[in-house]
Amino acid sequence: MKAGKEPFCREPNCFVRIYLRPGNLKIATVGRMRVSRVLASLIGILLGVVTAARADPVHFVVFGDMPYDWPEDLTRFANLIEASNRLHPDFAVHVGDIKGGGTPCTEQAYQTVLNILQNSEPPLIYTPGDNEWTDCRRKSAGSYDPSERLSVIRRMFFPPGRSLGERPIPLETQSDEPKFTPYVENRRWRMDGVVFATLHVVGSNNNFGFDAADDAEFRKRMDAVFAWMDETFAQAMQTDAGAVVFFFKADPLFEVPFPFRSGFNSFIAALQRHAETFPKPILIVHGDSHRLHLDRPLRTSSNQIVRNLVRLIVPGASTIEAVAVTVDPSANPPFKFKRVPSGEKLTAPWGGS
Repeated sequence: MKAGKEPFCREPNCFVRIYLRPGNLKIATVGRMRVSRVLASLIGILLGVVTAARADPVHFVVFGDMPYDWPEDLTRFANLIEASNRLHPDFAVHVGDIKGGGTPCTEQAYQTVLNILQNSEPPLIYTPGDNEWTDCRRKSAGSYDPSERLSVIRRMFFPPGRSLGERPIPLETQSDEPKFTPYVENRRWRMDGVVFATLHVVGSNNNFGFDAADDAEFRKRMDAVFAWMDETFAQAMQTDAGAVVFFFKADPLFEVPFPFRSGFNSFIAALQRHAETFPKPILIVHGDSHRLHLDRPLRTSSNQIVRNLVRLIVPGASTIEAVAVTVDPSANPPFKFKRVPSGEKLTAPWGGS
């Protein structure tokens, strides 16, 4: 790996990350450690001694709502993937909307973007957006049946039990549970004491309120989402995870009065319930609004800020940028953010945690 290509590691003579877990030794080139620490860890394994160590920070790059304007944005998006590759993150995430709402929902269009996503050198995890299925009912998008297009997205973008990208990683998949076999898109993985998961929550009011069939789809999908959230927090508690991070597409409209966000009220309530009972940091990452934004969107019944839940909205549409995120539960604040490709640090408006 060439010098100067990995801003997440500034120390000299560091080149590999070792993950030590009971019965498992994993060596990966996505991070680095000093040679002395590597040798010490290997000696410990040879002696059959696995010692507890402070988890390394996790680094990822996240983007969404792109590419919208074709063909111009296809090149810009491919360049952003290359910029992400040069950072050598642990993984990358696309939070949905792989095309503009008026772009035809053809399999050729899907394949065009999938080919670009597969050029990600780190593992890439994707969660669906509304533009690639719910909004396909629009005449400009081809007047497709949304549920039929969703079945195509599930078939094309979700290989069983693993991520996309040139170096895929294994992922837990909700479809392995008999009750939720259709939901291949809800995925989970754990890295250095942090639990990550995707949730299939989309814009266009979460596909709710169009007709009876769509309302039924919405209810079944959200039942799966709530079960996946419950399991994720249960796993985080059982394993003493340092933080939980969720990725989904929709802006749930936290600031909009209750009656006017009918597709998201139950989702916000679930986030609220878990944030008030999980004692550690939570990061939620979504797109949809096409604006870069950091905040703490939840309030208690007494209008107090729920301080352990932080929200990142990624840019998108005409702004072909990503955000590089560092998760370190032992740090204050536990989440740090930089714009990609500029490298500009994002100063959170609340200061420390």
